[in-house]
Amino acid sequence: MPRANWHEPETAERWASLKQDIIEAASSLGIDQVGFTTADPFLSLKERLQTSIDRGYASGFEEPDLDKRTTPRLLMSEARSIIAIAVAYPSKLPESPQTKSEPGQYRGMFARTAWGMDYHHVLRDRLQKLEAYIRERVPEPELQFRSMVDTGELCDRAVAERAGIGFSGKNCLIISPQYGSWIYLGEMITNIPFPPDHAITEDCGECTRCLDACPTGALVGPGQMNAKRCISFLTQLKEPIAGDLMAKMGNRLYGCDTCQVVCPKNKGFNWTHHPEMQPDPEAVKPLLVPMLELSNREFSDQFGMSAAAWRGKKPIQRNAMVALGNFRDRSAVPALTEALNAEPRRELRITAAWALGRISGAAAIEALAKALPRDQDEEVRQAMRDAIEEAKAAPEPLYVQEMESPIGTLTLCATLDGLCAIEFGSILDRSDTIQAWAAKAIGKVTMQRHPERLKEAKLQLEEYFRGERKQFDLKIDMRGGTPFQREVWTALCDIPYGETCSYKHIAEAVGRPKAVRAVGGANNRNPLPVVIPCHRVIGAGGALVGYGGGLGIKETLLSLES
Repeated sequence: MPRANWHEPETAERWASLKQDIIEAASSLGIDQVGFTTADPFLSLKERLQTSIDRGYASGFEEPDLDKRTTPRLLMSEARSIIAIAVAYPSKLPESPQTKSEPGQYRGMFARTAWGMDYHHVLRDRLQKLEAYIRERVPEPELQFRSMVDTGELCDRAVAERAGIGFSGKNCLIISPQYGSWIYLGEMITNIPFPPDHAITEDCGECTRCLDACPTGALVGPGQMNAKRCISFLTQLKEPIAGDLMAKMGNRLYGCDTCQVVCPKNKGFNWTHHPEMQPDPEAVKPLLVPMLELSNREFSDQFGMSAAAWRGKKPIQRNAMVALGNFRDRSAVPALTEALNAEPRRELRITAAWALGRISGAAAIEALAKALPRDQDEEVRQAMRDAIEEAKAAPEPLYVQEMESPIGTLTLCATLDGLCAIEFGSILDRSDTIQAWAAKAIGKVTMQRHPERLKEAKLQLEEYFRGERKQFDLKIDMRGGTPFQREVWTALCDIPYGETCSYKHIAEAVGRPKAVRAVGGANNRNPLPVVIPCHRVIGAGGALVGYGGGLGIKETLLSLES
């Protein structure tokens, strides 16, 4: 359109034409969706916001003046319209970091809103481009704009809903029919009287997946949220978090995407057309233990351009401690102990204590007991006492998983410290035997299927049975047995693949040449057949004698190795 004269009589056609130009130019400005609404007050919103405050649901991060949040003309006296914009962001990683999900290798997760460049910078750039575009076409001094993103006074979602960007979902997010809820929102107040768009009439229907999936029950009803229970809010807190909520945070380092991931309106949506928003897999799924040791400079270098950096490194480190506790990663005990003893911030010491209590085990209990009398903060000391009690009372998790093999069904068992037992048969068939062995070797346990925990053990065993692996590289938790028996089991691991030796040879290897019969007994009680190769031990005359799984299995294993 030709440049308009601000002093000419305003006509609806003139501003409708400019509106259409903006819509057509939006993609060239890096904007995926644009909508227009009036600058009239958001009357019903004010009542809803006040109700949320009265019920204690508000996060406290919002603008406290409800009149400013709901009355645009308090922010610009001549306001006539609000332009709402949406910019779509990715929902899927192009690839996952190549590390194993095992102790010392566990990773945290940043929500999608913290992938790529800080969206506040991205949207401000888009709004500046939009303002420049309009000023070029209406170059008059009377023109007024006021833009805001997320931290401004207005409620982004209320503006976007009234401007027709999308509808307000039961998860309290704006859901665009074109882009789903994977969108950043911003708005621009102006004194240009653009013709307004209409709100979208689509809704969630009978679907309640987001309410059902919310880890903490923060979605207290359709379109109603208790922000103080929302994990996105919790991950940004600098204060200590209640233990029951930490247990539900999983490995989230910043934000939470659960209600969006389960939403059917988002199915198949993944937006990759804004290069600055694309994620670095190593940055958005970082290893957890190294997070505890980051300096301020290292944190800034790695995460400074992310939206997650606005609260600094301490909340992120606190969340990494929570994740390590939820993973029950015993390899993290030294790092958590260091934080417990040296971290000046009480909320981090409280969290380190909680994580150690959740991990449990002798090393964690010892670390807590030693730190307890030295700490001067009573709240921290109470957290340590609670953690010690939890660690002592907690049953040891015993992870189990079945696999098929040439020697039949095998049940693999692992503790937090590594692979601890292999049983011949299914979990159902061997459950009583496993429980009896665990009660004696470990103590009180709770059995649970966990394919991920035993994924590497299963993979290496499958490679062995295919003849592709001659030596196992697994973390072993050699529980149970007497010291002599454990010494024998260790010696068995030195028998080369494809070779055999006698019980007498093993007795000599452990420095007990006359204990041949005892070596046989230790062989029979080996909790990790195949991985600890007791099948390679034969009688003095070469006879295939004594094997817990039966001589047929022993013969099959020796034949495979030959």
